[in-house]
Amino acid sequence: MSIVQSSLTIVFEPPFYKAIFERRFDSIYEVGQINLGPSEPKLALIYDLILHHWNKVIFFQQTVCASSVSERKINPKRLQRLARKSIQYGVGTKAQQTLQKQLECQKVTRQHNRRTKKILNQEKRYKLRQAKKIQKHKGH
Repeated sequence: MSIVQSSLTIVFEPPFYKAIFERRFDSIYEVGQINLGPSEPKLALIYDLILHHWNKVIFFQQTVCASSVSERKINPKRLQRLARKSIQYGVGTKAQQTLQKQLECQKVTRQHNRRTKKILNQEKRYKLRQAKKIQKHKGH
């Protein structure tokens, strides 16, 4: 028999209130968040969110992102800066750490997609220039 544990935490991170949902199923830990707005949420809004809008919550599993950043050499000064930043502004709860990792993974994939799209666009423009050059050379 499997046990599912869920918890909801309302947090004020200026300027918005956020609802952080945590879910444990066997050995899987998942977390999701929803912005509730700038004003303090009423109890009726929270009940409505749980009862009717539960399917809109997107849960993320706590996994290690395979990023391409680890493959490249990182500047030592940047490493010092990152270490100092992580010590000063460490995120406290496990849910917040998981959400932060998820955002970093999304950032890395977004950068990778942008880079590949740029390269494809450059190749397309190059082929178009070559085709124009050949067409011009033919004298048409």
